[in-house]
Amino acid sequence: MAHARRRILATRPKLEISDAVWAFLNDLPIPDGDSETHLEVLLLEAGDGEALREVWDRARGEVLGGWVKDHPGTRPSAWWRCEAPRQPMGNFQGCYYDARLPEQRKFISGSGCPAWMVMAYVPSYELGLPVQWAGFDASDRPVFESQAAFLQRHNLLTPHELRVLTAADYEQTEVLPEGREVLEGPCSGPNAEGVRWLNEWEAAIRARIPEARKAMGFFDYQQARPN
Repeated sequence: MAHARRRILATRPKLEISDAVWAFLNDLPIPDGDSETHLEVLLLEAGDGEALREVWDRARGEVLGGWVKDHPGTRPSAWWRCEAPRQPMGNFQGCYYDARLPEQRKFISGSGCPAWMVMAYVPSYELGLPVQWAGFDASDRPVFESQAAFLQRHNLLTPHELRVLTAADYEQTEVLPEGREVLEGPCSGPNAEGVRWLNEWEAAIRARIPEARKAMGFFDYQQARPN
């Protein structure tokens, strides 16, 4: 069915975008076997993101109009990539992505820190949450503010959302999904010297985490909540 829908190449005349792009902008699932749609999305995301921003600028009114009614207090992935408030100039001084990254949602509690703070990773985010994390602990998972709280802080809620959202929506939190940890030790294997080097390297990275947490306002590595 997905292939049949895609081959029609139906477009929204007003927006001049295909059904595949419309699905992508609305975070609708794309079947794994729909290679044509996956290719179209891949091309849209390629490069510096200008192609995606151009399509988003064209479709944002219609996308957000429906999204806010169905999912008040949240925004689709494309909004976070193209329109969310940016981190201020100078956060990554000298880097090509300085002032181009979306602002991270507020980190409330939990273990670890964003991987870029202790390793050579380019910061990346999904719905305002870091994609790579260092020091993830399943028993003390990183907790962030809700999308609704983020939007409220930045005065980005629509009149409709202000009417329908409740205090509970703002007070909700979201835990960082599993699978974002970049440190996978302790390592093991037949090459004793290689294993020793990898474990020492990871220990050195983990030793940087307390200082990184201080920079985020957590002055005790074991402390659950910043002062």
